[in-house]
Amino acid sequence: MKKRLLVCITTLILLSFFSLGWVSADEEENPYYSEKTIMVGEGEFVAQSIINGPPTPPSGYDFERKSVTLPQSNSIQGANSLTVPAYDWFFGCSATSGAMIAAYYDRNGYPNMYTGPTNGGVMPMDSSIWPDWIDSFGGIYEQNPLTASRNGLDGRVTRGSIDDYWIRYGLSASDPYITYGWTPHTWGDAIGDFMKTSQSGYSNSDGSTTFYTWIYSATPLTCRDMETYGIHTEDGTYGRKLFYESKGYTVTDCYNQKTDNNSGGFTYAKYKTEIDAGRPVMINLDGHTVVGVGYSDPNTVYIHDTWDYGTYSFTWGGYYSGMELLSVSIVNLTEPAAGFLNGAVLDADDGAPIVGAIVSVPGSRQTTSGADGIYALSLPAGIYTVTASALGYHEITVSDLFISEGITTTQDLLTNRRLTYQVYLPFIQR
Repeated sequence: MKKRLLVCITTLILLSFFSLGWVSADEEENPYYSEKTIMVGEGEFVAQSIINGPPTPPSGYDFERKSVTLPQSNSIQGANSLTVPAYDWFFGCSATSGAMIAAYYDRNGYPNMYTGPTNGGVMPMDSSIWPDWIDSFGGIYEQNPLTASRNGLDGRVTRGSIDDYWIRYGLSASDPYITYGWTPHTWGDAIGDFMKTSQSGYSNSDGSTTFYTWIYSATPLTCRDMETYGIHTEDGTYGRKLFYESKGYTVTDCYNQKTDNNSGGFTYAKYKTEIDAGRPVMINLDGHTVVGVGYSDPNTVYIHDTWDYGTYSFTWGGYYSGMELLSVSIVNLTEPAAGFLNGAVLDADDGAPIVGAIVSVPGSRQTTSGADGIYALSLPAGIYTVTASALGYHEITVSDLFISEGITTTQDLLTNRRLTYQVYLPFIQR
């Protein structure tokens, strides 16, 4: 009798805790992230991660989110960075991040990622060139046709991603094309379509994207694995692969992998390898997707976070805006056809050649000027900024150099000597 009474009292106490919220599971739920374990084979399990990062930064984390300056590439100091477009949140954080990376490639050797009329057919460095859009519920967004298409955006005259799939951020209702019974648009312009972002047909609420990773293995979950287990149709990384292939490019590496702080095998060293190879990295936090654009040793990661055009940073393995580093989405392409850049580094005052000047393309190639100040670089077709530095001279930078496939572009780099001062101390007679 006493034992039964004790059990009843204990049960009542626990129920009271839950009803009062002291042990409430709901309080600990992440509104921007959910994860489910799925068995895909005998003894093989994957994590289904749905990321629904917010359109604006979550409050209370301003101390983690302070704008920083990208470091200049310097192998001796352990720093490197890439010049990657920065776009505001539109359609979803993962799709926006995918658009930033695709736009970087569009400007660096893969010219038809974007084929619209804006900016001469080259993706701009930010999305301010397109007008804001207000949805039916008052949500205000900076539009970007590479992220999501829309009737009336960028010269489009038919329905697109927004028309077919969007209602309101966070809403899980059926997409408009399902509700109203029209045929959805054909995918082609926007990477968010291929990533299944905001599509209720793939169980993604407005703004969310799904990614899969192994549960009990630190190895990459490859796109080939996804095909084997039939989960490729839902995965955002596989969608990025489909987008690149639709543009005529060949994908090499394609996988999701948990980071080493999350029982995975993707390390800071591997992240550096990607950046050093000139490849921005899609980084998934437990609630948001960002783009890695640089690093500074021993463990600082520089990112574009989809909330403005700035650059921010966090510590590898740590948190950003209250959300922990979770995994990466890697989709690499075959090297594009190359062009050539050459010229001479010269003294601007007398035209004398400068031998031994370091000539670099940030995040890409570097060389040293030789006899007569001559330098030469082989670069994938694209738009570049070139920097030259030499002892005793001011650093010189030339921007917006167009390198075309199979063509040699000549650009001399003229710089001035640094002024030096001599201090003369008067003779003091003792």
